[in-house]
Amino acid sequence: MTDRKKPPRPKSAYERWLPIAGGAFVVLAVGVGGGLLYKWHAERQATEVAYLKIPPVSVRRAGYSIRASFAVRTSAADATWARTNKKALEQVITQALMEADPMHVRVPEGIKALQDSVRTAGSTALQTARVQEVLVTDLLVW
Repeated sequence: MTDRKKPPRPKSAYERWLPIAGGAFVVLAVGVGGGLLYKWHAERQATEVAYLKIPPVSVRRAGYSIRASFAVRTSAADATWARTNKKALEQVITQALMEADPMHVRVPEGIKALQDSVRTAGSTALQTARVQEVLVTDLLVW
């Protein structure tokens, strides 16, 4: 008896392509999973909001004074933009308060109109739609 080793049998097409197909499937699954996670994170961040508190702004004109505090709402993705443009937003708010009618801002409709005018003025002045809403947090007219 001789101890001869049998020659290895040739691999079938199935055995040759199985590791390649399995690797391709894993790469594809990881890519699709990563893409879905990225999309989910971007959608979630776009729906989250951030508020930038503007320090109180005081305006004095003939016959009246207005002091107000504001909060600017942006998406969470635009929070850094809002912080870097805080001074410009303060200037827009000051200008809007200078143009505000003191009798009109004392009623709820007037406050809403003031908020809308500041949002529009901010978007126009900064040439962006990142300012989603401007909220009056404190208001004093005397």
